[in-house]
Amino acid sequence: MTLDDLILIRGWINHLAWSVLDEQMPEGEQGSARRRLKDLRRHLARKARFYGKPEQVALWLGERGVTETWSRQALAALNQLNRLADPVPDLDQAVARWFPDTVCAALPPAVHTLAALIDTLEAIFAGATECPDTLKPSLNRLTGFFDEQARTLGYQLNKNPPSAAVLVPLVQVAPLERVWIPEDLNGEKGSNRSLAPCRIDAHQDLAAIHSWLSLKNDNAKTFQAYKKELERLLLWSVLERGKAVSSLSTDDCRAYLHFLKKLTTADQRWVTQEPANKHTGKWKPFYYRAQKSAAGPTAEGSVPQPVLAPKSINYAKTVISACLDWLVKQQYLKHNNFQDMPTFKCAQTTPQTHNRAFTLTQMQVIFAYAEQQVQPGTVTYLADRRLLFILKLAFSTGLRLHELAAASFGDIEGWADDSGDHYFLRVVGKHSKLRHTSLPAVLIDELHAYLKARGCSSPFDCLPPQAPLIPSLRDKTGRKHLTPAGLHKTLSGFFKQMFTHLEGEAPADKRLLNKLRKASAHWLRHSYGSYLANDQQVPLTYIRDELGHANISTTSVYLNTDAQQRQKVVSAAFAEL
Repeated sequence: MTLDDLILIRGWINHLAWSVLDEQMPEGEQGSARRRLKDLRRHLARKARFYGKPEQVALWLGERGVTETWSRQALAALNQLNRLADPVPDLDQAVARWFPDTVCAALPPAVHTLAALIDTLEAIFAGATECPDTLKPSLNRLTGFFDEQARTLGYQLNKNPPSAAVLVPLVQVAPLERVWIPEDLNGEKGSNRSLAPCRIDAHQDLAAIHSWLSLKNDNAKTFQAYKKELERLLLWSVLERGKAVSSLSTDDCRAYLHFLKKLTTADQRWVTQEPANKHTGKWKPFYYRAQKSAAGPTAEGSVPQPVLAPKSINYAKTVISACLDWLVKQQYLKHNNFQDMPTFKCAQTTPQTHNRAFTLTQMQVIFAYAEQQVQPGTVTYLADRRLLFILKLAFSTGLRLHELAAASFGDIEGWADDSGDHYFLRVVGKHSKLRHTSLPAVLIDELHAYLKARGCSSPFDCLPPQAPLIPSLRDKTGRKHLTPAGLHKTLSGFFKQMFTHLEGEAPADKRLLNKLRKASAHWLRHSYGSYLANDQQVPLTYIRDELGHANISTTSVYLNTDAQQRQKVVSAAFAEL
């Protein structure tokens, strides 16, 4: 906000006459002070919403108060917002940070981010999704936002995509839901079809694929990930090789893996760099999202970038081979021609966990910043206090996101000896594996403090077993858990808020800023493992059991003390040159 804008809004707060406010408009500025102030108040309301200050949203969008108390509150709110950086939209950000509750409530339940909102709007414009009646009054507002922010987002909302109502033959890249596969390519007469009676009700390749996918229906994310890989294969098989999947030879399978390896952003037939769903005309099987540097988006547009890493190619091969193995067993296919394809190797780089973990010093800075946000008596006190507890719980236990969200007071188990009380948390982890994770004494003290902040005076072992450690603040009874999606949103929003705050400080900690810019909830799990392994030299077998790893080789990636010591010795050897 410019100095002229600040003078104007402060004059409005202090009840200056409109004629005086008109005189304070900058020379050459078109329009009246009344119109300019309307825009400024909308800007302040949007900023307040972005930073989680709902009481200020009402202040700026409501009528101007007439009391001195109102003026003091408005000036204080203005000063507070002016110290914060102007919000910059990103497709990963939550819809709730940009739009009021009435608009968010009218959206489909699965729409949490701006990217998902774009998909929904374009599906509505395509006629593939019916627009809810409650959302219709907000359509102009939503489309206006994306038009206004198109340059910042790097994405132009497509309001007139082609209709997908009529199925057409598959002759170019398109979602399989919108096309039909010609009879000679659908697999009914595939050269690799088994001669024995088929054990599944599938006469075509697509039906056979969906028969295998139906076994994964209990996990939506796994189902979608597997479906994506197999649809890519089917499209490539028909469009590039002119064959049904059930006619692919070993040479064809090798060619497909080579295709994945050589695929770049220059191949616009297969790759899109804009988020899109299957209801829009610009959808492609492969979506490449440009990485961001510390200074912002990288200038990759002119240089073709590889779309898939070797790890992703190997994953695709594993999924496809698993599906074909099953189809061989069901006597739909004779052979799995992907079975003996070699695995792509890649150079071993620094383990991800070292790049995606905060050091102990950085965690202390994070805790200190979170504690500064906890101000008793404020509207956001309970949310800020819960966030501080979440950070300490996640770093002190190394729980996964869904494990944190599911934790209840009934899961806490304790026993006592001469040295005092000792507590564990009963955790059901991956593959329904049960483990007991230690709860450090300092975390138990933090739990007592958090319960006191929630107004609960009872000892935690007297609370209902089903009561959540991390409650949803929308439920006043305190009986509902914060969902994994809500937990992810809370932590991601905090990291971005802290990044924005520290970015304006001088001198800024560049290493911490770079981590905060990319951090997610899972970073706290990596930080836990790294802290125990490197700072405290806790045996890897202990850390393995605490984290719930199936194999100690997974845990060993946290250990980097040997490499650090080796680097110090080599550096010292050259110190006097």
